[in-house]
Amino acid sequence: MNPTTRERLEAINRNFYSVRADAFDASRDHPWPGWQRSVGGIASGESKAAVKVLDAGCGNGRFAHFLLRQFAQGPERLEYTGIDQSAPLLAAARARIPQDHGTRLRWVEADILKERIDSALPSGPFDLVVAFGLLHHVPGLERRKALLAALAQRTQIRGCLIFTAWRFANAERFESRITPWELHNADNPEPIDPQHLEPGDFLLSFGAGPGPPRYCHHCDDSEFDELVSTSGLELVDDFEADGRSGDLNRYAVLRRNR
Repeated sequence: MNPTTRERLEAINRNFYSVRADAFDASRDHPWPGWQRSVGGIASGESKAAVKVLDAGCGNGRFAHFLLRQFAQGPERLEYTGIDQSAPLLAAARARIPQDHGTRLRWVEADILKERIDSALPSGPFDLVVAFGLLHHVPGLERRKALLAALAQRTQIRGCLIFTAWRFANAERFESRITPWELHNADNPEPIDPQHLEPGDFLLSFGAGPGPPRYCHHCDDSEFDELVSTSGLELVDDFEADGRSGDLNRYAVLRRNR
């Protein structure tokens, strides 16, 4: 994907999360069922050492809420860092976290796509790194690979990196949300040339009523396998979960062995 197309797709999402942050926040208040399988045992064991977590694309912080419930018997063991480019969503995250947990949770506003990935991400290392609902907003396969490589570098040896691929193109209910590129280009000073897109690139409307769309990428099985194989990490679990059908997200649980 050429730089101009990538930058314009990223701008579409920055605009969406600026304009529709409140509506998006209101629609994201429940944990994903797949989190229990992928990280449900994170607080188990006898170790008293802190568990360091990086949540890339943390949004309104609902994964942090899930983790706090996992660490209910010892919240001081959780050292969480959430990073996102949306100031309104980060503000919502801060507002919802109980004050007595504030010193163990850190929120970082940074656009890891607009900036150099290595410079935008915290250095780590982290015991657990997650990218839930993030990769579908990253334009270009090579860029997605680069992001996963950077996240893998921040994963502690014997730690885990978990990412999800949103499989919206497999669900009929999302067909009506697809916005034709021609419609977007008709009144946009920075049009997108469909010839420069990659298979699986879509514009999706959000919620009821008018509003800007989101750029979303559907990751098929072939690409998912390629992302896993090029990560350099060991695949320890691969499953589908979430959504009404129970298969809206595909999870890769990867372990760093060296």
